Amino acid sequence: MGQQNLIGVKYVPRLTTTHTLWLELYKDMMKRKHFIKYELKRSLLRSIKNNKNIPYSYRYHAYYQLVNLPRISSRSLMTNRCVVTGRVWGVNSKTYLSRFAFRDEVYRSELPGFRRAS
Repeated sequence: MGQQNLIGVKYVPRLTTTHTLWLELYKDMMKRKHFIKYELKRSLLRSIKNNKNIPYSYRYHAYYQLVNLPRISSRSLMTNRCVVTGRVWGVNSKTYLSRFAFRDEVYRSELPGFRRAS
């Protein structure tokens, strides 16, 4: 991974801000892809597990399969991210823009239906 310099000490290059932002966006994209892949199976197994009309052995088997699904496919791991900046905090759930990107777009009149307050 790292390179060795003249005195034998490993040099590990640091990631810049754009690299880390790209990595975070890539990880978020992979989480969403896994969620979509396992969404139907997870909802079916959950409904079987909670149905009291089904025998206990089938419900237990559904629970066992539900527990063994990949953790990355869980809904709780997905966070809203800004589509422009990649920010996690302060993201509007309707537009998926951070408060800073949202403000800039409204000031430039690029969002239909929104306008400045003053």
